[in-house]
Amino acid sequence: MRLKPSLSLLLIFIIACTLLIGGCKRKEQSPESQAKQMKGTEKSDKIPEDLEKIENSIEKIINVLEGPAVTIKSEEDQGKNKAGQSPKPKSNEKEAKEKSNEEEPRAEEKSQEYESESKEKKTTEEQKNSEGSDSEKGAAQKDPWQEISSITNQLHYEWNAYIPSAMKKNAGKDLIDKFDNSLNNLTSNAVTKDKNKTLLAANELYQYIPDFYMLYKTPSSPEIKRIRYYIRNAVLNASILNWDQARKDIENLKSSWAIYKNTINAQNQDLASKLDYSIYELEKVVNESNVYLTDIKGRIAISNTESIEKAEKEMEKEKQ
Repeated sequence: MRLKPSLSLLLIFIIACTLLIGGCKRKEQSPESQAKQMKGTEKSDKIPEDLEKIENSIEKIINVLEGPAVTIKSEEDQGKNKAGQSPKPKSNEKEAKEKSNEEEPRAEEKSQEYESESKEKKTTEEQKNSEGSDSEKGAAQKDPWQEISSITNQLHYEWNAYIPSAMKKNAGKDLIDKFDNSLNNLTSNAVTKDKNKTLLAANELYQYIPDFYMLYKTPSSPEIKRIRYYIRNAVLNASILNWDQARKDIENLKSSWAIYKNTINAQNQDLASKLDYSIYELEKVVNESNVYLTDIKGRIAISNTESIEKAEKEMEKEKQ
């Protein structure tokens, strides 16, 4: 049987509408799936806070023992807050005094109040001076190893909190075991209160930090942290006159720097040149076995690594 022309046209129209509706639904769903994929990549690329805390804690230990360390984040933030709050009370005191002077009708009352205020100021200043001297004595007598003990204990908690994140990113068992053993070694050396051994143990622990950062997509290459490790290791070994190891660290430093410097943005080439020359100067004084100059040149080189790392991160933020 043949279908009537009107029925055949109706069937064709229904089929066409069905195909169009299905196609529209598929098009509407595709942006959502893309957004989910984008969110997924953003999460995987984000550096875990626990890893950043671990790195900062290691730098704190080195800083407390007056070793070559980078800027500690918490101390920098506290310094900014204190600087912003300090001038306000002084201006308020001046305004209060001016108002009180304007409101006083008699000269005799002014002089009496002035004398009483001056006496009160003297007593408060004497109290402040005595309190200041006591606090300075307390600070001088404060044992830095108490702070070291607190930081190392905190490091164990930070490490325990970070391990699941590292395993999700397929961190090797060998890397995890090496970091764990180095953390135990650092804690044992801190108990002995041996400054040189504790500094070397802290930097030994730091050498695995770039490997963990390599698990993530970061704005700047984590290789800059490995460069920092070699610089610091050369300085610390030089301080105990282990010149053979210090020279090995310089050779490893040069190899790592040769790879990393080719990845630096063109706009940061001035900073790269500063670091390049500071590495050259550090190599010279290490070859001369000069302890004093090695410490100075090493600290300059570490400061330059920090400048490059910050500049590279800022440039990446501007691109986003």
